[in-house]
Amino acid sequence: MFIKIHCPVCGSEMYHDVRLSALEHLHFEGEKQACRYVVENIEIQDSLTEEELVRSILQSLQKVIHDGIEVETLMGILEENYGVTGSCCMGLIERIQLELGMYCPDRKRLYFADPGETGGYTKKNTLYFLFDSFSQFFQL
Repeated sequence: MFIKIHCPVCGSEMYHDVRLSALEHLHFEGEKQACRYVVENIEIQDSLTEEELVRSILQSLQKVIHDGIEVETLMGILEENYGVTGSCCMGLIERIQLELGMYCPDRKRLYFADPGETGGYTKKNTLYFLFDSFSQFFQL
C-alpha cells in the first residue's frame, strides 16, 4: 500500500510502498468469534515522488479514464489496484485532473476540458485548430 510522507531532508512529498505482514488469531467462544491481528513485519518496498506515482498510474489507466468517470470509481481503482490509502486518493485525483486537463464541476464526475475529446486522454494537436480557424480567411 502507498502512504504519503514528507521528506525530512528536502521537504517534498513522497509515497512509500509499504508491505505489512500480519498474523490473524481467531478466538471462538461458543458461536461468537473475534479476530486479533499481530503485525510481524513492516518494510518499505519502494519510494516514489508524486510525479512518478501519477505517471505510473496514468500509463496503466489510459483505457479506463474517460469523460464523465466518477470520482468514487477512480478512488476505488486507486485503492484496490494500486494500494493507495483512502486519505491519499483525493490528492492523486487532483494531480490526475491537472495532468489530463480535466475539471470536476459537481465534485462527482471528471470531465475533459475539451468537450470534443472522447475516450482515452490523448492530447489533440492545437496546430490543427489554428490552421482550421485561420483557413476561414482564405476563401477561394
